[in-house]
Amino acid sequence: MGDFSADRIMGEILPLLKGEYRFFGIGGRYSSPFLEGKLADVEDIAATGIAEVIPKLPRIFSAKRRIESFIKREKPDVLIAVDAPGFNLPLIKRAKQLGVKKVIYYILPQVWAWKPQRRRTLARYADSLISILPFEERYFADLGVDFAYAGHPSVEFTKGVPERRPLKVDYFAVFPGSRKNEIKRHLEVLLEAVPKAAVEFKLQPVLLTFKSHKGLLRELRPMCKVVYIDNNPARGFHHIKHARFAWIKSGTTALETALLGTPHLVFYRLSRLSYWLARRWVRVRHIHLANLILGERVVPELVQDHFNPKRLLKHTYRILEKEDLLRERFSQLLEVLKPPVENLSVFEYTARLLQERMER
Repeated sequence: MGDFSADRIMGEILPLLKGEYRFFGIGGRYSSPFLEGKLADVEDIAATGIAEVIPKLPRIFSAKRRIESFIKREKPDVLIAVDAPGFNLPLIKRAKQLGVKKVIYYILPQVWAWKPQRRRTLARYADSLISILPFEERYFADLGVDFAYAGHPSVEFTKGVPERRPLKVDYFAVFPGSRKNEIKRHLEVLLEAVPKAAVEFKLQPVLLTFKSHKGLLRELRPMCKVVYIDNNPARGFHHIKHARFAWIKSGTTALETALLGTPHLVFYRLSRLSYWLARRWVRVRHIHLANLILGERVVPELVQDHFNPKRLLKHTYRILEKEDLLRERFSQLLEVLKPPVENLSVFEYTARLLQERMER
């Protein structure tokens, strides 16, 4: 795996797999305890955008060499590739060349957004595909590859959030991103917009972040109550659920915010080069998964130059005006993203799908 979200997901799934399995691979904070051998760290290869990958190339190539050497030496029976298509698609091809009998790909490349040719790479080198998005099956139906929809992990992560409010005051939540390069691109706008929103809406700003970003956020932290979510993501969900509204960096956290039923908008800035390339390559109308799944722009999206203080305040008024409608649509989203079986969690059902395919 090559993403922090994937690390958290596999940290839930790996202990549910029953049998005499020995797991080796790329791990992070959540999945590493379940690996007998850690070949690389998620931090080594996690990056967003195109220009942002370049500084990490030495570590990415090093991780790739270590994994290929392990495959040659140990000859594993199964490779489970999780997310990270830039890393994993060349890896599954190489794994097949090195004699790995079975490849399972979980959390699929977004072929519906860009690089549709990846469909055929998956069909050729993966024996089974396990998806977390309900609409992806139609993109592979003509290729004859084994496909299963497991439900979305965020359904589980957002369950069981306490009903009691975490703060005595009314507040709004701000999540500027999980990676330093994202935060740097968003910080200038938030420094201006957060105090304006606090005055305009008469609410306490709550900043959700990680302790490793303390220095980067030193100018923003005095304006806010700061909630660190390093070892307790559920603490972040608790604060998001009871916020009057939220400003959330586009990504998994935005989908989780929708599943929590909180009115919100999403924002994102890329480097100029990455944005220029994305405009030419990406084929989707929305960046928020909730909007993609629901088929319309239910949640406002402020991208690149549209992400500015004036638009943040303007669209915040709009989401508060239609918060009942938003919550209704978010309830529909939750039903769509549940696993297609009763009495099993997404993690339990995914573990069952993985186990069935490993043992075929």
